[in-house]
Amino acid sequence: MRESFTAGAQRVLERAEQLARLRQSESVEPIDLLAALIGETESRASVMIAEFGISLEELRTIAEPVELPGAEPELVTGEEEDRGGLPHSHSLRLTLTEATIRARSLDRSQAIGTEHLLVGLLGSNDPVAVHLSEAGLQMDLLMERIAGVNALESGPIPMSEDLPAPVLADPGEVNDLARILDASANRAREGLRVIEDYSRFVLEDPGLTRRLKDVRHRFGDAIRGFDPDWLITARDTPGDVGTHIMASDEGAREHPRAVLIANFKRTAEALRTLEEYTKVFDQWLAGRFEVLRYDVYTLEKRVMAAVVARGALEQARLYVLVGGLPTLGDLTWIVEEAIAGGADVIQYREKGFPDRVILQRAREVRILTARAGVRFIMNDRPDLARLASADGVHLGQDDLSVRDARRVVGPNMLIGVSTHEPSQRDAAIRDGANYLGVGPVFPSRTKDFDAFAGLSYVRQVAEETTIPWFAIGGITEENLDEVLEAGATRIAVSSAVVHADRPRLAAQSFKARLVEWQDTEQ
Repeated sequence: MRESFTAGAQRVLERAEQLARLRQSESVEPIDLLAALIGETESRASVMIAEFGISLEELRTIAEPVELPGAEPELVTGEEEDRGGLPHSHSLRLTLTEATIRARSLDRSQAIGTEHLLVGLLGSNDPVAVHLSEAGLQMDLLMERIAGVNALESGPIPMSEDLPAPVLADPGEVNDLARILDASANRAREGLRVIEDYSRFVLEDPGLTRRLKDVRHRFGDAIRGFDPDWLITARDTPGDVGTHIMASDEGAREHPRAVLIANFKRTAEALRTLEEYTKVFDQWLAGRFEVLRYDVYTLEKRVMAAVVARGALEQARLYVLVGGLPTLGDLTWIVEEAIAGGADVIQYREKGFPDRVILQRAREVRILTARAGVRFIMNDRPDLARLASADGVHLGQDDLSVRDARRVVGPNMLIGVSTHEPSQRDAAIRDGANYLGVGPVFPSRTKDFDAFAGLSYVRQVAEETTIPWFAIGGITEENLDEVLEAGATRIAVSSAVVHADRPRLAAQSFKARLVEWQDTEQ
């Protein structure tokens, strides 16, 4: 596909591969592409970035590009890549597909330039897209700017409505193809709306709803690549044999979640049909449906993780972290006191003991929490969480990834992730975390931090997502109101309960204040 890129874009792709090699990566990633784009300071992409008032230096702090030592090494050519060049990651392939689709939507005859690569990054599901958005790049404005440049250089931009229906050898095939595409487009459009409504009215999650709406709008843009008269003229609902065939389970749904699951499958299947049959006459438009299908897969994972968390943690308000106690007796006493005081979740975190001792203690905590109907979370260790039959595992930024932890604990265990900034929050949600730790809000007695996310991060998370999250870090009875006023409805505490003179009363005080605040807000 290299022949479809401009010379500048090819240099950027080659540069990206060099940067990936210097990082000793097994594949070229979107972050390498961003770093390479920044390096092309005279390219269209760099010029447009400057026009948005964004400095390349600011983006360099995001990309953290690897500097090539000394003289520039010899770049890898297309032929060399075919003989074993560094492969593109799945995320980068989707990014390049998005760049190609965006370029073709403006001018089908145009090669993909650096400006389209920038658009591909901004429209991807990679964390790089979040960074670019936060820096101030906006997809609509960027596309308008590119369209304006193209119009100046090559005259009027062909509109998708002007595209003719495909020309096939048999006129009957054209009509059959139109019926397939029309039915699949309707299924996908309807399915996306059903999913979006669940996210909006059941999960009440603004972040997920916004992403689903974006996919729906991009789908609408893609559908405009078909001649609408061609599709509607071929429509024959009374003569469609499929309207009279219904599976035994289609007439009823057990609960709203079943509706959600069914429509995710329905949407993905419809997008696959659109992708395959569009290949007959327009491979670029087919690629657009492919990108949308992968986006739906990703959103399905995120939405279902939110559904699981909602069921498990919706009523949870007080999360108590215990550990660092000298004896098993001390540990079990603190756990019992915290539970008696109203703790909804107990996390056991331990450092410095042999694994065998940690597992033994974790199993004792499991017994106490199971007896009380309280969730039990193991800190850091998916292996011990599984062996102790915990309800979940909590991961820090330096621990195993959500994906690797899921391979250990299986599909049903909760996975929480500590986050300290928006990019970490977005990555955790994208990876399928069931809940988040948000902080540190204040200095903590139990853990040292170089920097504090503070109340501003709490406010931001409160506005962006309704996936269960717990404000954490130095929270006490004295500063609790500040945390609640910032938007938190759940908190995680350790020293304020574990090291209190009367742990049960301390937990009771936190819980009562949380419940009172919730009742007041409602």
